[in-house]
Amino acid sequence: MIHHAPRARLALLARKPMPAMKDELAFAPHLHRFCRDALYEVFRLLGREHSAVWMPSFHCGMEVRAAVDAGLTPRYYRLHDDLSVDEEDLAVRLRETPGVVLLIHYFGFAQRASINAPVVEDCSHAFLSRVDGVPVGSHGVAAAFSLYKTCGTAEGGALRISLSPSLRPPSPRKRGEGQPPTPRPLVAWDAEFAAARKRRRDQRTSGSLPGQLAQRFETRVVAASRRIFEEPWPYGRGMSRLSLSLIERMNPRAIVERRRENYLRLRALVDADAVFDTLPEGCCPLYLPVFVRDRTKVLLRMQSRGVEPFLFGMFHHPTLPVDEFPEARRMREEMLCLPVHHQLSERDLVKIAEAMRP
Repeated sequence: MIHHAPRARLALLARKPMPAMKDELAFAPHLHRFCRDALYEVFRLLGREHSAVWMPSFHCGMEVRAAVDAGLTPRYYRLHDDLSVDEEDLAVRLRETPGVVLLIHYFGFAQRASINAPVVEDCSHAFLSRVDGVPVGSHGVAAAFSLYKTCGTAEGGALRISLSPSLRPPSPRKRGEGQPPTPRPLVAWDAEFAAARKRRRDQRTSGSLPGQLAQRFETRVVAASRRIFEEPWPYGRGMSRLSLSLIERMNPRAIVERRRENYLRLRALVDADAVFDTLPEGCCPLYLPVFVRDRTKVLLRMQSRGVEPFLFGMFHHPTLPVDEFPEARRMREEMLCLPVHHQLSERDLVKIAEAMRP
């Protein structure tokens, strides 16, 4: 099974920490378990001076929930088809209702926007990405990162925050500080491999693999929606020592270079409508997002052929006025994210391309 994300290997613990990665981590020194915890911390602080937060119409739902849980009222602005901000639309909305603006750097691609409001940068997809040599997440009042999405650990969130003196920023968490994760997240990658092996066994013993995958997909959709919008989320937990130790021993330059090579190579192999026209200098791509028709059918076909794509933004927050943002509907229903992570080989990329073909 080719997974959509890397799997951090425990063998990394035999290495010494990489100074270059420590420098990357120093950019956002406030450690959290996940990006949503970091966003909640920021929204809780900004809620002392603001009541509304402007969210992009295309989102995963967790970032909106973090704002709602922090006491802010979510409002929404429009995006273009390439996920860039419709600045004219946002400016009009901000004049009517001032508030905080959340800017999402989708899939590692930096979003540029001139905004006359406090900006929180959601860099959950953009760890290690740069623009003109400057880390993505440098311009807003705060920036939240998902380290685990890029590095393949069980968890890992980070926060860079720079607020006015009237707002008291959180104190930095020391290495390993905070509640340790439960055993299940610590072996998340092992669980994924076990699930893949179980699907192979099921294929030989009962029914067809496509049918099993379709049933599993429906079950996971329901579970994911419940997890995002209904289940309680205990904010404030820290990153585990294990995940932090693994990340510290990774080579950030090698990760960026390999991801960029894989992105360009896979795009050349795949005949699909890519979301982004070019790969900007300094971008560390999280996935290769493409638009496809019959997305669920394509996804299940790829899974049956041993490839695991990823779906981002399948669910919108219940407060989103859906009919007002038709462009976001296409993103939710047709966007498919193809793996390009740094553990993939040329053979893997060819397999991914072949799995997309009918």
